[in-house]
Amino acid sequence: MATPSPPQSVPATPTRRTQMQRSAEMRDRLLDATVESLIDRGYARTTTTVVCDRAGVSRGAQVHHFGTKAELVIAAVTHLARKQEVELRRQTESVLRAEDRTERLIDAIVEIYASPLFYAALELWVAARTDTDLLTSLLGFERVVGKRLGEVWQEFGGDTAEAPDFDSIIELTMHLARGMALQKILRSDDRYRHKLLEMWKAMAKQALRADITH
Repeated sequence: MATPSPPQSVPATPTRRTQMQRSAEMRDRLLDATVESLIDRGYARTTTTVVCDRAGVSRGAQVHHFGTKAELVIAAVTHLARKQEVELRRQTESVLRAEDRTERLIDAIVEIYASPLFYAALELWVAARTDTDLLTSLLGFERVVGKRLGEVWQEFGGDTAEAPDFDSIIELTMHLARGMALQKILRSDDRYRHKLLEMWKAMAKQALRADITH
């Protein structure tokens, strides 16, 4: 009796991407390329042609997704902000377990303003001063991102977020972090900034403790 031949393996059929998937991938390439260009070249030198070349996307495809440069750059910075929000929410659990929760929260805020998101947004803020259409779009972006970040800070704060001055502490920390990030453009030495940051952490913790005990 003949020995039966082993079953032949059937080659896997390659999964074909849907039109929706291809479109989403192309959109992400455009957004990533726009953020990179804003950081590397600045707003004025970020043209749709430069972005298309970086993304490997045709001009027609770019116009299909984003009709104007303003739409493209706002969408790109929003895209980056969402990525940053996901990473921050991922860190929430470890922060809530930490004994130095207030310090960790302040560090997270400072990190936001030392990230590509801040420098990409900064390019838009400066350009929006003389560009009415961009300013209108940017105000909408700031409201959405500000609300989302506020929710993240509330999550990070845990019980501390119930303190009456919590929101003011967060707002002041954001102002401080923004100023430090701007100063870093001109001065790379971090020692003095680190000293000021440690002073602010001590003041913030004292203020929050006083809130909770009263």
